[in-house]
Amino acid sequence: MNKFYIPGITFGVLFVGIAGQASAVTINFDDQGFTGPSIFADAGVAQTLNIPTTAGNVKFEGGVILKNTTTLPANQTSLYGTASSGEPSLTNLLMITFDNPINNFSLNVFNGTSEDTSYTVADNAGNSSTFTLPPNVNSGRQQFSFATTGTEVTIKSVTDSIDRFDFFIDDISFNEPLPPGKPVPEPIFSPVVPLVLAAGLGTWRWKKRKTTLV
Repeated sequence: MNKFYIPGITFGVLFVGIAGQASAVTINFDDQGFTGPSIFADAGVAQTLNIPTTAGNVKFEGGVILKNTTTLPANQTSLYGTASSGEPSLTNLLMITFDNPINNFSLNVFNGTSEDTSYTVADNAGNSSTFTLPPNVNSGRQQFSFATTGTEVTIKSVTDSIDRFDFFIDDISFNEPLPPGKPVPEPIFSPVVPLVLAAGLGTWRWKKRKTTLV
């Protein structure tokens, strides 16, 4: 029996190992060479960014690159954000799209207003979370992580006030270990599944072989 069961398990282990070897990626908009003005009034129209990575193309939509933002003391580097005033092509939903399914997604969300504001981060694999950030002058930043995601992540302000629209994202990472101590939604797809399937396949092959021999 072991002769036919063990190869199935080995296959399952190899499957999990290969799936876990996806290229780790970090996008901080600085290493990628992006730069922009320090205030939205000078930012211009929304920019769709297509950033090639070792894990495929990553597309950002709905916002614009800013650098050394004068109203965001918590961050003095390039980031991607949106606003309710000024350019109408900026939208209250920043979208990140990936060529391939990813895992262990993480990013920083910054409140760009002077009031408490709530945001929702969600993916197209069923994970989502809503949280409230303090004003930008009071360290209005939160790092958010998903244990697993699909191919799309959205970030949206959900406070019912048009003047609380402004927010930014930075330090996006995926396909690498999640930051320690971060609460994350439960994975929808467990690595145990390939092992269970492989075990079943191995058992089926053994029974088929036994029947043939009889």
